[in-house]
Amino acid sequence: MVAHPLLRQAAVQSRLAARLSKKRTAAHHPQRAAAPAAMMCTTSTPPLSAQPNQYVTGVTNDQIEANQAMRDWYLANFPSWKEDPETNIVTDSLDTSAAPDENKGETEITTNPHAITLPPSLTQRNIRPLVAYLRDSTNETGTRNCDRLRNPTTPNSDDYFPLIPGILHGSDPTSDILSIHPDSKLLVKTPWFEIQRELDRYASGRNGSFENRVYALTIYPSKDAHVGYHRSVRTLTKDDTTYHLNEETMEVTEIPPTPPQVLPDRTPLMENVLVIPSDLQLHPVAHSALCVNFIRYHPDKPIKIPIRTVNEEESPAMKRGGFIAFVNTFVECLVEEGGVIPERIELECSGLRQKDVVRRERLIIPEGVRFHPRVRDDFLVGTVFGAKGGGGADGDAGEEEAKK
Repeated sequence: MVAHPLLRQAAVQSRLAARLSKKRTAAHHPQRAAAPAAMMCTTSTPPLSAQPNQYVTGVTNDQIEANQAMRDWYLANFPSWKEDPETNIVTDSLDTSAAPDENKGETEITTNPHAITLPPSLTQRNIRPLVAYLRDSTNETGTRNCDRLRNPTTPNSDDYFPLIPGILHGSDPTSDILSIHPDSKLLVKTPWFEIQRELDRYASGRNGSFENRVYALTIYPSKDAHVGYHRSVRTLTKDDTTYHLNEETMEVTEIPPTPPQVLPDRTPLMENVLVIPSDLQLHPVAHSALCVNFIRYHPDKPIKIPIRTVNEEESPAMKRGGFIAFVNTFVECLVEEGGVIPERIELECSGLRQKDVVRRERLIIPEGVRFHPRVRDDFLVGTVFGAKGGGGADGDAGEEEAKK
């Protein structure tokens, strides 16, 4: 009997699958591979039944029993398909509760061994880590050289590593650094994905807080700039060996997995320098970072913290569609040494009515934070606006009359 070409191809694929299954069984379960075929089915377990879908995808035992032509074709092309122990699959009637789940925990993503770990004294203060590298003052300054940092020549390579130029500057009395000294200014370059990660999390501009947060900046030498230090290591708990089939000789060749890249340890030049991002420049269309500078932070330095509203549902105006037209979306504050730097300053909206003027007394200041002396008592936050009759005095009076 001459088989159809597609069926012959299916037969070749099935033989390859059987060989690969045998190799994997020998690798994971040597005792099972060494056991004779007669020992694989004992009287204490139901008999194993062969699965025809190992040869042709989708074919079941019920279809073969109901179709004489299909039975003849299987006997002509695969005479020993019922007796081949390599293609036997345990049926659902067999108790496999004690068998290990090989697919469970098949992949694991571990943390980067070169990742920066901050001490608890910084993480408890709501400070996040950032990594930067020194920038060469001769070959990495100027418009063209900075463009090469942002756009490397190999965008599709595994070593693609865009860097964003910037400057670290500012005074720090705790470290005897004054901004008037030329040595206080350092040329740095920050990995693009380090900045983009924070922009995706906190955003920027009027409603963002990226430029109003404190980060612990770790600076490495320029020669240590490599994308491998920023990758997470992905490990597989199963065999990651691949196989190649030579269609002419029908020989299977094992291809071992690629060993993970091992990079030497590096020593930072500066570690956990507290900074505030500033002068962020974004691409006008792609909105990706083009430049970002860093200003040194110390406890006596004011920081602008964003204002966020709370209890809007308790405001007669805002629960009817009103809103606050903000004049100031940030407020300058001073944080005590060792104090927690808040994500936001909450604005209490309870009882706000239309045309009310919101000032500093409605801001809720957390413990360890105080207003900067420049923020006066009549500091204007904004004014409440809304639809006509939405929460004003006349609207409330009319609602009371309607209830009566």
